[in-house]
Amino acid sequence: MRTDRDNKEPTGRRILFLPVADERGASTRHRVLAHRAALEQAGFITRVRFPLTFARPSFTRRTWRVLDLARDLYSPVRSDLLFIHRKMYPPSLAPRMRRKAKRIFFDMDDALDLPPPGKGSGDRHNERYHRNFIATLNMVDLALCANRELAARLPHKRFELLPTPIDTTRFAPGAVSPGEGPVLGWVGYSDNLHYLESLTEPLLEVAKRHAGLRLIVVADRPPRMPGINLEFRRWTLETELSCFAGIRVGLMPLIDSPWARGKSAFKAIQYMALGIPAVASPVGMNREVIRDGGNGFLPADARAWVEVLDRLLSDPNLRASIGREGRKTVERDYSLNVVSRRLVEILKNAPPFFQRGSE
Repeated sequence: MRTDRDNKEPTGRRILFLPVADERGASTRHRVLAHRAALEQAGFITRVRFPLTFARPSFTRRTWRVLDLARDLYSPVRSDLLFIHRKMYPPSLAPRMRRKAKRIFFDMDDALDLPPPGKGSGDRHNERYHRNFIATLNMVDLALCANRELAARLPHKRFELLPTPIDTTRFAPGAVSPGEGPVLGWVGYSDNLHYLESLTEPLLEVAKRHAGLRLIVVADRPPRMPGINLEFRRWTLETELSCFAGIRVGLMPLIDSPWARGKSAFKAIQYMALGIPAVASPVGMNREVIRDGGNGFLPADARAWVEVLDRLLSDPNLRASIGREGRKTVERDYSLNVVSRRLVEILKNAPPFFQRGSE
């Protein structure tokens, strides 16, 4: 990896990534690190500056955030493009960040203008998120948005759509064992478990129709779903792929809300890449990725969830057909090769930055 001391690199193609998390963060892995090989192959010079970690218990998270923002402000960039991934800057700091680079791109895959569920509430709290979002997005030259809902929330029209990609050479049918029996699965962060928990009653009804029904949940803590035959697997970076083993139908329930409408359907995309039928709520980008009954299902209420899951668990041919169509969709629209080419195209055609640098 290149360091900040490198000073012999050709100008115009040097990119410094500032992600909000290190490689353990899924968004950092899939929207930043995954693109580096394609960018380097296209002639760009890339460096990543991970945020300061919360390593000392004597420091609060707020203290670490202040230290990390201070490093962003005072450390040299030595790059032509500053690529900020999900990091928010308050109005007092955003104008100073604007002066750090010739061009600044901002990358987002969640509704960053809102506090995530469970991260506090109240008008002042909400206003702080919105204020930082507006200040940060106003300072950038271009926003890369994972979906149209996020683009609609920008304070300007300087954006390109760039979905979250998946490596279809790794996430492929046959990459994990299919398992046996009636098995449903959900993979994600505990912040989103309340969506899964909202399916408790429909899943209890499905269990009456399919003896031995099992729900595999991969997260950092198990959900609270009384009466459900649950298999909990703790997520680790090493088991990022293998944790999907045994899942026959993948679940992505959402509760319609401004936050949920900004989500990027990545859970469904993972299932579909593996050839696992995806069943998701018809909220936000899920409606763009999934054609109901074609490459997945979009049940709109509890009764529809029961009927769709009953059909899929009862019919292996339907599971196979939906799985194949889902895989085709991901290969065409969301594979890493496709999305990385799109990012390279965006960067090469971003005037006057690279044209000036190549003169």
